[in-house]
Amino acid sequence: MKVLSLPPTRLGALAIVLAAAMFSGSARLSAVPLAPTMNPAVVLGPNVTLSWTAVPGATSYRLAAGLTPGGTVFTQNVGNVTSVSVNAPLGTFHVRVIAIDASGEGPPSGEIEVSVTSLFVRPAAPTNLTGYINNLSALLTWELGQGGGQPAGLLLYAGTTPGASDVGIFPIPVGTQMAVPVLATGTYHVRLTAVNQGGQSAASNEFQLVMPNGGGCTAPPARAMAPTIFGRYVQLDWQGVPGAAGYRLNFSASPGGPVTYAMDAGPNTTRVAVTGAPLGTFYGRLVSSFACGAQTPGPEVALNIDGAPPPGPRAADPPPGQRLPFPGWGAGVVEQLAAERPDLLNQSCTEHGGNNRFMFEVVRRLRARDNRFGLNWKRGNRGDLSQDIVDYNFSADSDEGTTNVYIIDIIGGHCGPRPSAAWIDQTEATRSAGTRGVWTLMPYLNAGFPIVSDEP
Repeated sequence: MKVLSLPPTRLGALAIVLAAAMFSGSARLSAVPLAPTMNPAVVLGPNVTLSWTAVPGATSYRLAAGLTPGGTVFTQNVGNVTSVSVNAPLGTFHVRVIAIDASGEGPPSGEIEVSVTSLFVRPAAPTNLTGYINNLSALLTWELGQGGGQPAGLLLYAGTTPGASDVGIFPIPVGTQMAVPVLATGTYHVRLTAVNQGGQSAASNEFQLVMPNGGGCTAPPARAMAPTIFGRYVQLDWQGVPGAAGYRLNFSASPGGPVTYAMDAGPNTTRVAVTGAPLGTFYGRLVSSFACGAQTPGPEVALNIDGAPPPGPRAADPPPGQRLPFPGWGAGVVEQLAAERPDLLNQSCTEHGGNNRFMFEVVRRLRARDNRFGLNWKRGNRGDLSQDIVDYNFSADSDEGTTNVYIIDIIGGHCGPRPSAAWIDQTEATRSAGTRGVWTLMPYLNAGFPIVSDEP
């Protein structure tokens, strides 16, 4: 038998080649990416969030899903991420993910099963459920949950023991409070869920509500005032407390300081307004009172009244004793809107089931050029809004509440069969009739229109 013999130098070279080949093969094997590990899916209605562990060296990942284990009806490279959200149809899916690097694809992860049972996102659970006793009546308050679908209604569960619903399950409208006019003596355990087409949310916290024999009295919920301020006009709004006996608005000149001025408001009042408020910074609290005698002050709110007009373009004040010229250019604004939106013009008669949208849109466009424009309290009666009139403050007065205005009719044939765009100065005609107009912007703001117009 012939034996191949190599000199030592040739043997050394061969050893180096073999070692290099072995090392290269090992490198190729180790470069294949590992299998990721999939996390449980998060399913909210049709919205499915998939996530997995990162694989060292991976440059992208491929998702695959099937209707049966190991099957594939969908596959996609989702890039170098470890989480994706998809909008899925109804059904049950088997999902896996594969890591990819320069050498190719690695083995798939273990599969997870994802079930989509609704095309609607269930609402989030209500939170902070609590209750109050006012003589023989009760009040429940809560907050709507965040992050889920829009609730279509709520369910109130009430039981005589924790977690029970033997008293009943009561559907109630979407809101943040509920009054019970008369509650029988006893101890109640209550909780809330929110519902929509996607199903029912988890339950809120459970609250124990105790009605003593003969009734009771607990402090009402605190309410904060929301201020609207421009010029020397101040409007304060708050959420009413069902069963409240009334409210008191306390004001001080310093944070937490002694009350220097107070106003009382009736039980059905949720807004007060002051025209010509004094200049300065004041601090106010709303005190809510139950008929049973308990009171609760709300959080303190700072009110900075500087007399300045709202931001935005504005004609300079006229010299003392004079008025600004009549803004005839506004006719073009009304005519353009009437041409663009005849539907709004035709629906401008509230007496016939229409709305004020055309007038509000006119004011928004006018204020984009001069924020002296507003609406008109008819014949000077605050709360009685003119439906086809805008006002222009021609003076150095603060806007809200001033009577130094041009009164301008913007709709011809209003409430008739064919309303049309108009720009008629009714100022002197109004005065000759022995009445006046009062400038206001509050109905416009309350309808959600901007104090600083965004109309080009």
